[in-house]
This record gives sequence, C-alpha cells and structure tokens, in this order.
Amino acid sequence: MRKSLFKILLIVLSLSIFVTSLTFDAFSYKYQGVQIMTSLSCFLMGSIAILGGGLLEWIIWLANPLCLITMFCLIMDKAIAVKFAFIAGFLAISFYSWDSILAAESGTSGKILSIRQGYYIWVASIIVLASGTYIYFKKYKEIKYTD
Repeated sequence: MRKSLFKILLIVLSLSIFVTSLTFDAFSYKYQGVQIMTSLSCFLMGSIAILGGGLLEWIIWLANPLCLITMFCLIMDKAIAVKFAFIAGFLAISFYSWDSILAAESGTSGKILSIRQGYYIWVASIIVLASGTYIYFKKYKEIKYTD
C-alpha cells in the first residue's frame, strides 16, 4: 500500500470513529440526581472547562487537539506524530480511572456512575490513530545517513 494512501485511510478511519463517538453518551454521574453527559457535550464544553475550574477535565480534553496535531504531523511525515498520538491515548485512557468529575462551577464534584459507549468509541478512535501512526513510521521509516 502506498504511503499516502495509508495515511489518508488512517486519518479518515480515525475521524470517522471519532465522529461516530459524538453521537453516543460518554458517561453518567450523580449530581442532584443522575446526569448523563453526551460525547458531543464533552467535546464542545471541554475546551472551556478550565474557565469553570475544571483543570483536570480540560487536560483530558487536550487529547482531541493532540490527535489533530498528530494528523498534521503524519501528513507532513514528522515522526513526532507518534509521541503526540501516544500522549493523547494516555490522556484519554486515564479518564477511565476517575471516580468523580467536576459537576458545577462551584467546585462540587459528582460521582461517576458509569462509563458509556461514547467514551469507549472516542478512545478507540485515538487508539486507531496511535497504532496506525506507529505502524506507518515503523513500516515506512526512511533510513537517513549523515556524514
């Protein structure tokens, strides 16, 4: 398979999985009753979470721009894309270990009750991107000799 076709298919597959994840619920938590957070809400509100005191939530959300940076580096054949992809994967997977999440701007936390399909599909899109990027640079790595 040609290098450029592999890159295009990898990016399209990862983005397709990501867009699919936005149509599902991400998790549920308890704050004044059971609340369900959709993946789309997480994606849209994650960028401004830091303004409401959600530093850790914002750091997890940074997996999304890191994936975008990975895609740009992959297009430009920059091997640093692998590092960005694996950092994004680490951030995304680390959310699974959380017990609670910021539920209100007052700093009140809500206990996470369940992780739902949207989260798993989102993580899958990042894992596909990370593993595909690793395979790409492993398979098509050019040997450069310097004098």
